[in-house]
Amino acid sequence: MQPDYLGIWERIAPYWDDFVGDDGNQFQQALIMPATDQLLALQSGEAVLDVACGNGNYSRRMAAAGAVVTGFDGASQFIERAKARTTHAGLSVNYFVQDATDEVGLETLGTSCFDAAVCSMALMDFDPLEPLFRAVHRALKPSGRFVFSLPHPCFNSNSPVMTAELEEHDGHLDHIYGVKVTRYKSDGWSYTRGLLHQPEPHFLMHRTFQTLFRTVFTTGFVVDGFEEPTFLWQQKGKNVFSWPKRPDIPPAVVIRVRAVAG
Repeated sequence: MQPDYLGIWERIAPYWDDFVGDDGNQFQQALIMPATDQLLALQSGEAVLDVACGNGNYSRRMAAAGAVVTGFDGASQFIERAKARTTHAGLSVNYFVQDATDEVGLETLGTSCFDAAVCSMALMDFDPLEPLFRAVHRALKPSGRFVFSLPHPCFNSNSPVMTAELEEHDGHLDHIYGVKVTRYKSDGWSYTRGLLHQPEPHFLMHRTFQTLFRTVFTTGFVVDGFEEPTFLWQQKGKNVFSWPKRPDIPPAVVIRVRAVAG
């Protein structure tokens, strides 16, 4: 049985909106947005669909670059705040409330309406994925692209343990930061707190690459872009358990797929 993920997001959306603000947090700004920009290769005037858009920070980024943006999210609290922030920024984005797992509701996205679609760090929040991927395939123009990001299945969605060690080598002391992984192959839900002091944990769906790409291929897409962004050395944080302390381990993946004829 699928957990009540939308109910949780309705309750925590105000906290997330206040935390990430207009332009996104460090994780989004340093990792997700640059890699998404690169794979999306947005052209001014293109029609773009932003799936599970949250408070609309990436929708606004695309609109400011000249795209015609439509964004939806299952949490009405996010959509209300996205509209307010977008109006305040003097930008235009068409927002509406829609559950990404509701296949009937997703039919309103239309057919061959968009040049591209994006979904930024949200695919792990709902299940199943097939209704969304079928709807996006239908809504994209021929050879349209879909760029999505999610926690790295190998390192960051499977109950990883952050490790910190002190190692002496040739008379020098070095701090070694890593990740210990004890499971990968089993898909399933777990609780997580994506932000510091988040008032209530939300559900995270761990999927192997095998599971993810099976959905991609069976819904009519092919993969033609793949990035594993990491924090740069100069972005290293003070918290020993933070991802910036692990610049050689990618906490997320950003993937581009293209629609092919059925």
